[in-house]
Amino acid sequence: MASEHETTPERGHGLHLALLLIGGLMAGTGLLNLYYSFGWVGGDFNSDFSQIGFSALDNIGLLPTSTWSIPLLVVGALMMILANATAWKETDGY
Repeated sequence: MASEHETTPERGHGLHLALLLIGGLMAGTGLLNLYYSFGWVGGDFNSDFSQIGFSALDNIGLLPTSTWSIPLLVVGALMMILANATAWKETDGY
């Protein structure tokens, strides 16, 4: 005999799936672009230190890519957290 939980479709299930997918894509895109968010202007982050000197760590800062990669990562993570906030209800608790 099927329980009531199995026969009743979950309200907002499509929204739950959409939040997970879109949040995952946003967080993944933000994470991949973090590589280009730090460094020094006009130089590759992994370039030879002999070009800029060995004390170049003082010149590392945020690049223009960070204006959208960091917010994408944060918003995507929040979307996935919100989508999974009530996941325990679908499993009838732990």
